[in-house]
Amino acid sequence: MTHELPEDAASDRRYADFLAYFSADCDRLHAYIYSLLPHHADADDVFQRCSLLLWKKFETFDQERDFFSWATGVAFYEVKNFLRTAQRDRLQFSLPLLELLAQERSQQLASPADRLSALRSCVQKLTQKQQQLVWSAYGKATSLAELAAATGRSAQTLYNQLATIRRKLADCVQARLAVEGEDV
Repeated sequence: MTHELPEDAASDRRYADFLAYFSADCDRLHAYIYSLLPHHADADDVFQRCSLLLWKKFETFDQERDFFSWATGVAFYEVKNFLRTAQRDRLQFSLPLLELLAQERSQQLASPADRLSALRSCVQKLTQKQQQLVWSAYGKATSLAELAAATGRSAQTLYNQLATIRRKLADCVQARLAVEGEDV
């Protein structure tokens, strides 16, 4: 025997769930749309249409997945539709450029928690020696000069090693966020 909420209570719950998800990500969603359209007024119009469409399609949203990724997917198609119908403007992004911008912007707008989770995973992929260097340089209140003196290496050597590790971590985080964005 299933216990279902009365229609008005179920509708109220669905509305409350949507508002919770939407209010948490609406600023990032607007920034995402704005990054794909050259005019602020157009981005506002598309954001409004997208907001209504997200509400209409909310029943299809799998709450086990990431709302922002789902919403940016819907927004991407709304932007494409807008550009297709707005042929009168001289400045138009090509579809390949629009797809590239959408992917990059979605990664940039990943939540801090997503970025931190990706960073933690990427740090685990470093060698033990690299992890110790990162911890010594960033996890303790030690200057690079003090660290160099304690390890018997030059400050420049440590600086170069840390720069290499930072690049490696940045690339790893970008790749993880890109993969996670594609999974949604």
